[in-house]
Amino acid sequence: MDKRISPRFGPLVLKAHLEIYGEPYEGYVINLSREGAFVALEEPPAVEAEVAVRTLLPFKLGEFEGEARVVWRSEAASVSQDDASCIAGVGLRFASVPDGSNDRLHRYLARFEELASRLDELPALEDADSSLSMAGK
Repeated sequence: MDKRISPRFGPLVLKAHLEIYGEPYEGYVINLSREGAFVALEEPPAVEAEVAVRTLLPFKLGEFEGEARVVWRSEAASVSQDDASCIAGVGLRFASVPDGSNDRLHRYLARFEELASRLDELPALEDADSSLSMAGK
């Protein structure tokens, strides 16, 4: 059962700088919501760990920063590489986000949602392939 209050937005890949137990780490935000994120990390910390997270948001929105708590973790599994569940990382719930960062996050998610809703307007990949092959003749 999904316990999330807000929808997740992704997939995406945003480089993230983290501080866990005073040590710097780098990872990648794979999905994001108003309440939290999934961050891919080689060595995920334990559940309940406190994490400071920073990432640069696209669309020239600037830096997002916040304090979070690890609510779940996954370790890389030895399953097929096509299985997304084999990604090592942590599910974070934001505990504290400064107003400016919160505003930037909301603007980013609104823009992401707007662009994602327009994907159906794009031509199908098969249509694009046939257009390219016709242009080459």
